[in-house]
Amino acid sequence: MQRLAYPVCALMFSGVFIAIYLNTPAPDLSALYLAGYAVAQGLPEALYTLGPEGLGGAPSSAHQGLMAEIGLQPTDQIGAFVAPPLWAWLMAPFTKLLTLTDFQNGVLVLQVGMLSVSVGLAWKVVRPPQMTLAQFVGLGFAFLALSAPAAQALAQNTPQITVLFLVLLAFERYRAGSFAMAGMILAVAAAFKLSLLFLALIFILERNGRASGAFALTGAALGAMSVALAGWPLHARFLGLLRELDAVILFDKSNYAPEVVFYQLSALLSGTAHSPQPTSLPEPFWLSTVMAALMLAALAALILMRPRLVPGTAVPVLLLGFVLATALFGPVSWAFSFTLPLLLLPTLFHIMSRQTAWRWIIGLGLLQSLPASWLYLKMGDRVFISSLVGVLCYLGLLVVLVALVFRAVRFRPDVPQPFR
Repeated sequence: MQRLAYPVCALMFSGVFIAIYLNTPAPDLSALYLAGYAVAQGLPEALYTLGPEGLGGAPSSAHQGLMAEIGLQPTDQIGAFVAPPLWAWLMAPFTKLLTLTDFQNGVLVLQVGMLSVSVGLAWKVVRPPQMTLAQFVGLGFAFLALSAPAAQALAQNTPQITVLFLVLLAFERYRAGSFAMAGMILAVAAAFKLSLLFLALIFILERNGRASGAFALTGAALGAMSVALAGWPLHARFLGLLRELDAVILFDKSNYAPEVVFYQLSALLSGTAHSPQPTSLPEPFWLSTVMAALMLAALAALILMRPRLVPGTAVPVLLLGFVLATALFGPVSWAFSFTLPLLLLPTLFHIMSRQTAWRWIIGLGLLQSLPASWLYLKMGDRVFISSLVGVLCYLGLLVVLVALVFRAVRFRPDVPQPFR
């Protein structure tokens, strides 16, 4: 029966969610398709143009004209294209072969399949003690079907699902001993989401030259290809857009960035809270300083953790830690970014007792469930409860992860087996 659990759950999950979300608009995929269409039409300068309201606002006039050509209305939701120009050039040929709807439906089928496969990949990466494959599969598909982060990822059919799959595939290959392949795959994922560059630190901390070298060479090759295709000026505009994104706070109830919560709590205490909240505001200097300090502290703690972990435990523990840090301290912490940490939660069995790990998993599952998320969305506008709970859950998990590793070595006379 255990052998049947995984394929049965995968088929049921894929069939149900493809049926639910087929023909559903996908803002981020629309942005990718629009970028490819702009390149195909000889208008690459339109890739990173913003409307008068800036990030989070209405599309620019150049984008509105292109939107009409691919069948979108000015009122249709479309994300900003915040990815290296390479992906627009790779997308361009497909815009001549597929309509936007066909492209979105095709990607939906692929990405739902990727999520199903990701459960198995996570099992091979984590290899949790005191947990059967059937339990892991049931928990993984429960998170994919019932958690708010996974629901947002599926509803938006975000390309970050592909990134999630590539990260898990990279570290599954790493655990299987295919170190060069692991580095190459992670470099492809990082070429779409630059914050994943920090995951390469795991290869460095493991002193694995093959994985680190393959990552560096593949990343350099992709970067050179992108510059050769698009030219440096467009890359400079892309990097400028990233700086603009990092310099503002985007107010959205699905943004779990600590800076959103810190700003709202500060405004509430000082009596300057907004209701309703603006789309975005410049990030104050004090807040950017706090966020930078927190990010550096998190990275330093994760790096110092490595000597306290043996190879069998190090990779899943470090991966969970770095994935949490990059999701929390990236320019924007959309809820769907936390789908991967949820799939990696059984890592807790490596550093906690079985009973405590289950308590954490069940507690986080309930707090991040769809019914709880719907309740949060109905609560106040001055402080986004969904963002507050998200920060408490995932930042709290990161703190506990680091504290347990350090405490196990420093304060307990008998170092437990996972830390020897």
